[in-house]
Amino acid sequence: MIHVGNEISEKDPKLSDQHYLKRKMLLGDRFGDFLKHDITNADSQMNSLVEYGIEVDYGHLSDRKSVGSLLRAGKEIRRRSGQKDIDLVHVLWGSTTGLITCLFSKKPVVVSFCGSDLLGSKRIDGSLSRGGKVNRVISGWVAKMASWNITKSKAMAAELPKSAQIKASAIPNGVNLNGFYPMNRDKARTYLGWDLEKNYVLFFYTEGQEVKDPELAKAAFKRIKFEFPNSELVIATKIPHEDLLYYYNASNLMLLTSFHEGSNNSLKEARSCNLPIVSLNVGDAEERLSQVENCKVINTRNPEDISTASLEILRSGKRSNGANYSGDVSMANIASRIVEVYTKVVSGT
Repeated sequence: MIHVGNEISEKDPKLSDQHYLKRKMLLGDRFGDFLKHDITNADSQMNSLVEYGIEVDYGHLSDRKSVGSLLRAGKEIRRRSGQKDIDLVHVLWGSTTGLITCLFSKKPVVVSFCGSDLLGSKRIDGSLSRGGKVNRVISGWVAKMASWNITKSKAMAAELPKSAQIKASAIPNGVNLNGFYPMNRDKARTYLGWDLEKNYVLFFYTEGQEVKDPELAKAAFKRIKFEFPNSELVIATKIPHEDLLYYYNASNLMLLTSFHEGSNNSLKEARSCNLPIVSLNVGDAEERLSQVENCKVINTRNPEDISTASLEILRSGKRSNGANYSGDVSMANIASRIVEVYTKVVSGT
């Protein structure tokens, strides 16, 4: 199997090799092994499939804006997919990456749509960007061409072209439950150097990710700050993966105010750490939180509704019981569901 995914980043010397999975480059003259820190969960998903018994030929395509690079990568996909020991190609992104893979692969292609590739990138006002519109159109073509489609949620599957919905499964990314679990809050705060008495509200946003709608989160936090002056909005960006466990356990609450999501990884990780969550009804938030105590799913984009739900949780001072419901996205469970798709595609049933 070949994976076509995200670009390589430098190996973090602070992290051990167990956090990396070898992959081969699809572009340029070098086709040696490369290492990438698990930022997007692609490596952990591939690792879970290897542990399940799938033999993975793990490649990556990073330069998706150069026609020449895309064509060279396509030729390499054709060469490698033509090998006898390859049964299918799994590409973890739609848009141009999925298109090149579908056009050049000699074997059946499974496409995992991850979010903005199918739903489109948003501007700060919530409207689709020009690139987002293009991605949606191309991803529609890809979905029709693919042998099977995987979306991160049922809501995403409904965005596929009608003809592609009959060959689609909703399978979220898995969570390594050995790496995300409840721990003592003071211990987590001491590790991070946080104040033991403050209220910390966690919000994930990296510059350029306007789909997260940081302005809405900040507007909701203003009212929280008014009632609880000793509160801080922690805008988490590019956090080392090993530190995320401490952020979830040290915080009092997490906000998710995105315009859209596939199946938000932070929500699932936070849930497994018993962190209370207030989320807009995006992606599979309602499905993941429906049974979890001290979590709220909001159906409006009104900052007052978000802050009201947040204040109710903060006043209680209680954690959630999300860890009790996190087995649905364990790495082993998700791997078995993906392998079911592989079996269906290879057997033609």
